[in-house]
Amino acid sequence: MDLGQCPFATGVHDLDAIHERMRLRGNGVHSAELPDGSPVWVVTGYRAVTGLLADPNVSAAKADSTTGFRGNRLPPALDANLLNVDGDTHRRLRRLGAAGFGPAQRHHQEQVVLGTVADLVDRLPAAGLVDFMAGLCEPLPVRVTGTLLGLPDEQLDAFRDASAPLLRADASHEPDMLSRSMAALLALITAAIAGKRERPGDDLLSAWIAARDGADRLTEDELTSLAFITVIGGFENTISLIALVLDELVRHHQPQAREMLDRPVEFAELIRRLVHTVAPMSFAVRRFPLTDIEINGVPIPKGHTVIASLRSARLDPEAHGRPEPTFGHGRHYCLGANLAELQARHAAQAVLRKYSTIEVIGPRDSYALRDSWITYALAELTLRAG
Repeated sequence: MDLGQCPFATGVHDLDAIHERMRLRGNGVHSAELPDGSPVWVVTGYRAVTGLLADPNVSAAKADSTTGFRGNRLPPALDANLLNVDGDTHRRLRRLGAAGFGPAQRHHQEQVVLGTVADLVDRLPAAGLVDFMAGLCEPLPVRVTGTLLGLPDEQLDAFRDASAPLLRADASHEPDMLSRSMAALLALITAAIAGKRERPGDDLLSAWIAARDGADRLTEDELTSLAFITVIGGFENTISLIALVLDELVRHHQPQAREMLDRPVEFAELIRRLVHTVAPMSFAVRRFPLTDIEINGVPIPKGHTVIASLRSARLDPEAHGRPEPTFGHGRHYCLGANLAELQARHAAQAVLRKYSTIEVIGPRDSYALRDSWITYALAELTLRAG
């Protein structure tokens, strides 16, 4: 069934309804067009989505497209990232890149999150209408990601300004803007890496520079690309997640959450559930079959572009009791998933401790949205607190 560009609408609040209709319509596999006109297959439903993402015969590498798919035209120094490679190359890069995300680093990450949350929440107004987006949701992931990567504090605003346009829905139609943003981000990352080579620290960039696997190590392009994808995912996606979790908590779970403040295990489980309930990501990164495949009886030729609806997979009753696809599934599962959830949990906890009352000031569909079809992202979050 041809859906046109419907699945990739922007400025729409009830995305769950769109993705649920796609799952229930026909066999759940549909032809569609990306906003730039590129033809794609959209796969919906828990079994089909997780099966696709775990299939070794389906690749994330753009080189495996047979239809000329290009996506955003990244320079080589940014293109060698984990989302654009597969097979042995992906396994090698993920093994080396994971050096900064292992169990040994989690305590340090949590301390960075706790310190940053405490500082930001302390700066929020004592009462009244509080702009949580500007005061907490936006700066928290930028500062946490910047600290963990080892980015210079004075350049964090520049990193955010350069990265934000890359996820805009109309980015593919503004090549000049894209080129400027990528050039600015590349220059910032290159300078940060050079600084860490001279003065290594207890941070991800230094760990990746030193990472070895036998005689192997990250090339310069691989190192730059890994930093690039960490900035993109660590900034924008986490901003959206924290805002949505906080809004959902205040709207529907505030009394329960307050009762759990002194029961950290239960509070963490509540936030984990909310993360999976309101997760901003609608689609996984595109895939390309390495051979002709069939999904739910629909033949998909080798090399055609396939996009999995993570939103429909989460909504599917078959997902109950199974691994959540919120942060992907299989070999491309997000390395920063635990860090994103950690920030949402500590942000929510600190806000509830600071304010004895928090109220929404309107329905969620009254909020302005960021211009993206990949994620459901609030552009504002103002709540009444006291």
